[in-house]
Amino acid sequence: MSKKSNMASIVLALIVLLTACIGSTGIVLAADSPNPVSYFGEMVVNGNRINGSKTGQPMQVKGMSFFWSNWSGPYYNASTVDRMIDEFKVEIVRVAYGVTDGGTPYNTSDEAKLRTVIEAAINRGIYVIIDWHSHGAHDNVDAAKDFFGRMAQDYGSYDNVIFEIYNEPKQIPWSTVKWYAEQVIPVIRQHSNNLIVVGSPTWSQDVDQAANDRIQADNIAYTLHFYAGTHFQYLRDKANYAMNQGLALFCTEWGSVNADGNGSINYNSTNEWLTWLDQNKISWCNWAINDKDETSSIFYSDGSLREAGTFLKSIFLAWVPYQEWRDGSPNPNPTENITFAVKDDWGTGFNGIITIHNTSSSPIKNWTLAFDFEGQIDSFWTANLISHSGNNYVINGKDYNATIQAGESIQLGFTATASSQITPTNYVLTGN
Repeated sequence: MSKKSNMASIVLALIVLLTACIGSTGIVLAADSPNPVSYFGEMVVNGNRINGSKTGQPMQVKGMSFFWSNWSGPYYNASTVDRMIDEFKVEIVRVAYGVTDGGTPYNTSDEAKLRTVIEAAINRGIYVIIDWHSHGAHDNVDAAKDFFGRMAQDYGSYDNVIFEIYNEPKQIPWSTVKWYAEQVIPVIRQHSNNLIVVGSPTWSQDVDQAANDRIQADNIAYTLHFYAGTHFQYLRDKANYAMNQGLALFCTEWGSVNADGNGSINYNSTNEWLTWLDQNKISWCNWAINDKDETSSIFYSDGSLREAGTFLKSIFLAWVPYQEWRDGSPNPNPTENITFAVKDDWGTGFNGIITIHNTSSSPIKNWTLAFDFEGQIDSFWTANLISHSGNNYVINGKDYNATIQAGESIQLGFTATASSQITPTNYVLTGN
């Protein structure tokens, strides 16, 4: 064989290999640099939490939602994804495919723009939610089935991808939403076991209704939407009820302003919501990547930051640089330095002490501890109870012990009505 023929064969082989790696979608897998998807893996529902498939622990990521695809075309491109990652440090984006209240896409050509963003997110190693952005999807279930069938076939093998099958149902019965979901979910499952997020009535606020009649399928989470200028503790109470019933929640859209997208930023209410989301390890996307003349938009038309953009950027910069995935490799045994001892035993109950030993060289900030206990815990002395569902308890620190300094230990006391032979198990410790 001549050198020229040999070189041609080599080039052809490289082309075939490159085509196999990229595939028909134009995706090149993310580089080896640390990113949230390579660290956490696929999102997997476990009880009322969402775990990373690689870490086996509750996970939380934060990011931004694009605006309606039919009204914000200029932003649906890889450059915007790059800016969100490089400047804002987001870990997840959401594409909002504009769909009418009748369940029909406003413009089917928008699908190409969605694919551009989806593939850019996968290439950069962040998560991406594919959102059927409608208030009346149940009126055209066939359109949703067709769309999600194709999306699942093309992208359902990537750990990055999450399917949000109904953005915000209006004030319709939960039974209608559930019926719709039960038609769409099997279509996705033909191609993918990835996380599916289902909306609830009243613009995805009535998660308590879903908790009373949940969908019988695996790896399903439920959408919670809020706007800090409109929604307050009463909505968190509904969400707490849903989680106590065992539902996993995903906040795929929230705003710091009023529910109409306008009004002043409510900083106090926003901070209360963000604290609650962190305590419960609920992932979120803020609304919206757009330059519409409303206070929820993060951009002006020239690309500079509005007040909301500056605020969101500060939130991301305070969060992402300190996340565990920045180190590059998951620690499968983060709770090996947690011990338990019985302090007092009176037969029908006891006082117990859980001790967390920080043997690392860095402080653990804003820690959260989840564990299973088959008895009844009546009170915690030195920790706050975040949630209790079945045998699972989730606690976090009080102001004085929310940070565990390097080389130090903290003790968490509780009183239980149970035999002292019953001990806490399956610890999951997370923190910054």
